[in-house]
Amino acid sequence: MNLKPPLVQLALDFPTIDEALRYAEIGVQAGVDILEAGTPLIVAEGTRAIGRLAQAFPNYPVLADYKTMDSGGKNVLITQKQGGHYMTVCANAADETVKAAIAAGKETGIKVVTDTIGVKDQAARACVVARWGVDMIYIHYAADQRRADATKDGTQWLRSVLDVVNIPVGIGTFGVDDAVAAVRQGAQLVAIGHPLFDSPNVLDALKRYVDQVKSNYKPRA
Repeated sequence: MNLKPPLVQLALDFPTIDEALRYAEIGVQAGVDILEAGTPLIVAEGTRAIGRLAQAFPNYPVLADYKTMDSGGKNVLITQKQGGHYMTVCANAADETVKAAIAAGKETGIKVVTDTIGVKDQAARACVVARWGVDMIYIHYAADQRRADATKDGTQWLRSVLDVVNIPVGIGTFGVDDAVAAVRQGAQLVAIGHPLFDSPNVLDALKRYVDQVKSNYKPRA
């Protein structure tokens, strides 16, 4: 799967596999690039959710969003067994956990993404995990943070991270506005989920999101 940025990742944070498959189909129609087995989906349905997405959409990469805090290598192997392509490990996890995930990723071909949720110094930690060999940095302003302060989003850290790493940088978004702001700065992946699933017409909302992301992308210098 030879994907070219900017990539749109669809976060399927649903409690059932059936719901995830239904909205994944809408995402595919809208032009998304990566299907994410979201943390709530994996918690509710287990890792078989990864396999069901991979089987249903064999031409699309599937990301397993465990938000791994321990057993980094094991979660890479689970992802491989289920037919997934990417997995997440928290940048805030112990160094050994992040390194174990990276090592297993190199052995298996599974791409390892470090999720910066809760990281205090985003640029500093991004620099460290990039040096260890992680495949992507994923900047994450969490939903609970957003509920507490809706005036901010992940773009607040984007420039500082882009300035210190050469690997791909992705970012979680809440809508078209922060997604466009992110890709204009050079983010190579943007993720979206429930903010658009709550729209009256989900397909139209996703199509607009994808179109705006693709048309506003400016590769980083």
